Amino acid sequence: MMKGLVIGGMLAAAFAGLPAMSLAGDIASVQPIGFSADGKVFAFQEFGIEEGGNVPYSETYFIDTENGHYLEGTPFRTELTEKDANLSKARRQNLTAARSQMDKYDLLTNPGLIAAFNPPTELGSPAKTIRYTTLATDGPPKAPYTLSLGEMPVPTPKGCAAVDKRVIGFSLQMIEKEGAPNRQAARQATAVPAERSCSVEYRIGGAMVYQPEGGNPVHIALVLAFDASRNGRWIAVPVHP
Repeated sequence: MMKGLVIGGMLAAAFAGLPAMSLAGDIASVQPIGFSADGKVFAFQEFGIEEGGNVPYSETYFIDTENGHYLEGTPFRTELTEKDANLSKARRQNLTAARSQMDKYDLLTNPGLIAAFNPPTELGSPAKTIRYTTLATDGPPKAPYTLSLGEMPVPTPKGCAAVDKRVIGFSLQMIEKEGAPNRQAARQATAVPAERSCSVEYRIGGAMVYQPEGGNPVHIALVLAFDASRNGRWIAVPVHP
């Protein structure tokens, strides 16, 4: 029923309108859509303008938060090449295609909490760790969590043979849990799926949290994957503390 490993799959300004940024390639923006009431499904939209070709694209991902797989029949992908194409049109068409799944899981009712955001435009911010709490309150941090990202070599896929840099995977560890030291291996990737298979660098870019009624909390780590041309695409990694 589920397919597509999402260890390799996501933010707009305050996750609502950050334009695609450019280093050498393009870095996609992401709009979280929400969770199912039981927290077992999470969805987000990734979008931007392809570097060089000026092609607007938008993709909507639906993730099973228990095993990290895509839901069957997803993601929904839109890429517009016609002369009058623009990003607004690509995003609208993409969301229209994904709407039935959004409604099926009632995702707009449960947006979750954007617990942390660490974009590459934020100068001086750490690239491999992120610390956050699960409650949006003033004052000293309460029961904080810290995620730590590591990188590791993986076998080079056939489609990446021409890449002149080392293709890598990543490991993700929760090193702080509710304010206490922790060594929980949240997720370790020894390979990445096709759309992220040529990644040469990763950055931990944010975290989301959702608390289902009567259930265990769900954390989503947001990892930014770069290819050799510095194109950046987001990965949503479910974490269960």
